[in-house]
Amino acid sequence: MSLCYLLVSFGDLLVKCAFTRKFVQLTRELQPFTRKFARFTREFVQYTREFRRFTRKFARFTRKFRRFTREMCFYS
Repeated sequence: MSLCYLLVSFGDLLVKCAFTRKFVQLTRELQPFTRKFARFTREFVQYTREFRRFTRKFARFTRKFRRFTREMCFYS
C-alpha cells in the first residue's frame, strides 16, 4: 500500500466520522421535535376519527329530522 492511498483512506475515514458525529448530533437535537410531531399526529388521527363519528351521527339526525318535518307537514 502506498502512503498516498493510506492518507486518502484516513481522510475519507475522518470525513465519515465527522459526518456521523454531526448526524448523531442533529438527530439528538431533532428528537424533541419528532416527539412533538408524533404526538400531534396521534392527536390529529384521534380528532379525525371523532369528527367522522360526529358527522355520521349528525347525518343520521338530519335524516330523522327531515322525515319528521315531512310527516308533520303532511299531517297538518
